[in-house]
Amino acid sequence: MNLTAAQIAEVVNGTVEGNSAKEVSTVSKIEDASSASLCFLSNKKYGHYLQTTSAGIVLLDDSFTDIPKDLTVIRCSHPYVAFCTILIQYFDYKDPNTAIHPTAVIEPSATIGKNCHIGSHAYIGNNVRIGDNSKVMANSCIYEDTTIGKNTSIRSNVSVYYQSIIGDDCLIHSGAVIGSDGFGHAPLPDGTYIKIPQIGNVVIGNKVEIGSNTSIDRANMGSTVIKDGCRLDNLVQIAHGVELGENCIVAGGVCIAGSAKIGPNCVFAGQSGVVGHVTVAAKTTLGGQGGINKDVKEPGGIFTGSPHLPFKDEMKSRVLWRNLPKLELRVRELEQQLKQDKN
Repeated sequence: MNLTAAQIAEVVNGTVEGNSAKEVSTVSKIEDASSASLCFLSNKKYGHYLQTTSAGIVLLDDSFTDIPKDLTVIRCSHPYVAFCTILIQYFDYKDPNTAIHPTAVIEPSATIGKNCHIGSHAYIGNNVRIGDNSKVMANSCIYEDTTIGKNTSIRSNVSVYYQSIIGDDCLIHSGAVIGSDGFGHAPLPDGTYIKIPQIGNVVIGNKVEIGSNTSIDRANMGSTVIKDGCRLDNLVQIAHGVELGENCIVAGGVCIAGSAKIGPNCVFAGQSGVVGHVTVAAKTTLGGQGGINKDVKEPGGIFTGSPHLPFKDEMKSRVLWRNLPKLELRVRELEQQLKQDKN
């Protein structure tokens, strides 16, 4: 597919500087670009690539001023967002499948919308409802009484347990498990355990993406809730009864324990965690391997470490920790000197 600078500028609401008829047919990093490449630049750190790139067209904002004369650029307010818009519209993979494979098993009571794709060896259980233009890929299982909205794609080898609710425009990657039992086991006097039935469900909002091999447990009672716009990476664990607010970002390896209530627009970096039964305020950011162990009441905080501390406090603490061996040595020297002075 060939796109001109003029066409791209119209889509991203930008302004062409250079050859508006310049054509590109692919996308790439600015440092790897060819004359057929569309690239973007938003970080001043990489501004020097403007002088050496072979890119056909570069998306950038008004902060970049030193532009080679022979380079065609498109000025726009958010180059990265503009680049993503072009990727989605012209270059992203579009799954052409809309048919129901003959090996798929669909129970008679299930309702399948228009233009849906049900892949080979997929299972659609009793009373399942799937909205128009949704896809369930090969070997995935959608168990009874589950509802899936419109334009949702469930990739291969996904298990969606009974009574789950998944909204519109969602993407669930391979190996994810939605609605598995929460980890509930009550101790008995003899040291054994009795399983606590998990009779709730999982409710996932609209425009949610869930990474591969992520597990979202059903609630003990009520619902585990993932609200609109959330993005969950691979290998994330969301325990029973968690509520995740709108537009949260959860990176790989994060574990959020049971009944935690997370506000909207929070960001959890890789391998971080949240203990159970706490409330985390909106727009909280937790650094990698950090651990929240009590309520976070004020919105917009940035934390790291475990137990969590405000970012600046944690950085100061780490400096002190690194100097502890020197400090210990200094204390011993001072103690020895005091003993000598007494003698």
